[in-house]
Amino acid sequence: MIKKENFQRLAARRSGALHPWRYITGAAGRGAAFGRVKRLAVWLLYEYMARTYLQADWTTMNYGYATLQGGNGRTVVDPAIPERLSLQLYMRIATSGARGGAWDGLDVLEIGSGRGGGAAYLAHRLAPRRLVGLDISAAATALARRRHGSVPPLEYRQGDAEALPFGVETFDLVLNVESAHCYTSIPRFLAEVHRVLRPGGELLFVDFVSRQNGAFVGLQEIFATSPLALVSLDEITDNVVPSLAADEARKRALLDRWVKGPFKSFARGAYAMDGTAMRRALQSGETVYLAAVLRKVVAA
Repeated sequence: MIKKENFQRLAARRSGALHPWRYITGAAGRGAAFGRVKRLAVWLLYEYMARTYLQADWTTMNYGYATLQGGNGRTVVDPAIPERLSLQLYMRIATSGARGGAWDGLDVLEIGSGRGGGAAYLAHRLAPRRLVGLDISAAATALARRRHGSVPPLEYRQGDAEALPFGVETFDLVLNVESAHCYTSIPRFLAEVHRVLRPGGELLFVDFVSRQNGAFVGLQEIFATSPLALVSLDEITDNVVPSLAADEARKRALLDRWVKGPFKSFARGAYAMDGTAMRRALQSGETVYLAAVLRKVVAA
């Protein structure tokens, strides 16, 4: 007879093996064919969510960033803002480049802007000359425009991260927040970023990746061989995991209020909520959360 605790462990392993996080993080391996399927599935998912869930209190879709004792005060967001932890992740990466938070006069592109809350917050707080939020989902782009407006310096456009609809040397900074794990080809994405950045411009990048099946090592190799020079690569999992715990109640209330049926289980996993495969992977270190700065080096 199988003991209850053994059954629970078996069920947890089965849940982890079947959950989409394994494929999104690279834990189940990578391949070009799967990358194309993943890209299509992600596009359909975000189109569905933007058309179905129009709530004004849901404007960001990342795991957040908890500022630990002795951390950088520039990342802190007003505690009265419900999505402050997700916005702190934006501030963590937005202030990590050579320019810090000094965005005055800069042209900035966010690739994977989703529902638009992060771009809107940065446009208000850091006041760049121009900030374009780009997303592959037409529905998410339209929702962002309705929620946040699309007037200078803030603009939302629909487009593909791997075929950017911009000319050569258009931007000073490019942000990519928890989005690249959805792409078919990260090397193609980096080549496009290199094309649209001005000399000396930087890509400010945050995302998660599995240590299993060589996914983490593979990403490091991609960065090393990119046309962009890797300036820094930091693991910030210790900031992301407590953020998930601190934001658990808010996210649970959001799902309980708005999300019904089978999609609710998927949403819990995608949100890395307590007890899910993704939360366990981050807590154990099987999946790590990274912050990187890559620069377009000025030719001699």
